[in-house]
Amino acid sequence: MDYKTFYNFMYKLTCAFEKSCGRTDFISGLEAAFAKILRIDCVKIYLLDDFSYVLKDFEKPWENLADNEQNQKIQKVLNSFVGSKDSAKCDKDVIYMPVYENTKIVGLLEIALEREIETDNEFFEIAPLVQRQISYAVLNFKSGEKMKLNTKFYKTIRNIAKIIETQYELSYILPILGEMIDSFICEHLIYIFIKNKNKKEFKLVWPANIKDTKIYEYLEQLNSKSNVMLQRDGKVGIFPLVNEQKLLGAVVAYNPFDKLNENEINYLDEISKQASITIERALEYMKILKDATLDALTGLNNRHQFALRLREETASAKRQNAPLCCIMTDIDFFKKVNDTYGHAVGDCVLKNVAKTIKKELRENDIPSRYGGEEFAILLPYTTLDEATLVAQRLRRAIEKKKINIEEYNIQGVSQLSVTISVGVSAYDKTMKEPQLLYQNADKALYEAKESGRNKVVVFS
Repeated sequence: MDYKTFYNFMYKLTCAFEKSCGRTDFISGLEAAFAKILRIDCVKIYLLDDFSYVLKDFEKPWENLADNEQNQKIQKVLNSFVGSKDSAKCDKDVIYMPVYENTKIVGLLEIALEREIETDNEFFEIAPLVQRQISYAVLNFKSGEKMKLNTKFYKTIRNIAKIIETQYELSYILPILGEMIDSFICEHLIYIFIKNKNKKEFKLVWPANIKDTKIYEYLEQLNSKSNVMLQRDGKVGIFPLVNEQKLLGAVVAYNPFDKLNENEINYLDEISKQASITIERALEYMKILKDATLDALTGLNNRHQFALRLREETASAKRQNAPLCCIMTDIDFFKKVNDTYGHAVGDCVLKNVAKTIKKELRENDIPSRYGGEEFAILLPYTTLDEATLVAQRLRRAIEKKKINIEEYNIQGVSQLSVTISVGVSAYDKTMKEPQLLYQNADKALYEAKESGRNKVVVFS
């Protein structure tokens, strides 16, 4: 092998070690390197799992290798390196190299070639060097992943604790919790259950459904003193949500093929404990906030306060014979934002839309978060024509708004834009009930959404 070829190979190999962003990228880098000196088909790495000692595909560690002839052969080749000083072996059109951790064999590199190779090929002269470099690189890669995992664990714990700084409703908190845990334990399906106090049964709150109903039977065994429960040889992990000796619910991790390892159990146990505290605090805050006037997320009036102000303003308009209008608006395709980017980004969108609404209104206008992604605005001393202009101004301002979501680390997306649909109605002193004012605006909003969205419709 001439110097230039060897240099190009080692350079590509170094790039694979230093510049890979993930396991698939690492394998692609190895393939690019070996292609400099061999006519290869593909490269694979198989590693022994740290806990089960089962051989697994480096790119897909969540899958157990099938018990077929090919994988039995891989295991046999791996065993053949034990006690041997060979750095590489070939079998027709495949080269095998052991992966070491210190003096212990922990895996196997498989290089599939386009054609058979002879044992006197010049590649085998540099095999000892290559084998050592790849062993070091694989172990460094795994160590780096472990460090990132630990960092992600503490970040997850911190973020779960911070949820109640902006949101107290369980209907919002629980999906966010589910998404956080699911992104952390990505090799298992994650479910969150809440215990119904009255019926003493568990209700699935995240995600929308579960196929394996046997899990409900496991949950029935839980009580306020329960510890982590493992079922099906560790493939199902049940982590009670307990706080102040009260069983709130459970986090369930499920994988039909692979069991939870010791690290995953410890991580999920700690995450569940923090989630328990967060849920309990949210429940306490919800009791306190029943009589509050502001929505915790947006800082606007809440629905209860809107109802009070509606009665006050309609009575005032009737008494003074003054104009009064109502705007009802909601964010177009908001569910898609939550489904695509997660509820944390959805909350960010809600806060930014609320901020824009507040900015575009007069000081005596009354904006409220009516529920979910819907907002209600009362405009005292405002005619229908004036209210329509306000509605159009709001629609344009939100359409132009660029919402920064860089902090959520969504690959390829740093900002979002959304639109709103708007309904407008005017108070008529012949109205028997104040609710008719916003109900008419809501009907106009429905028409705006049905006729194309991102538009203003006036009730007539």
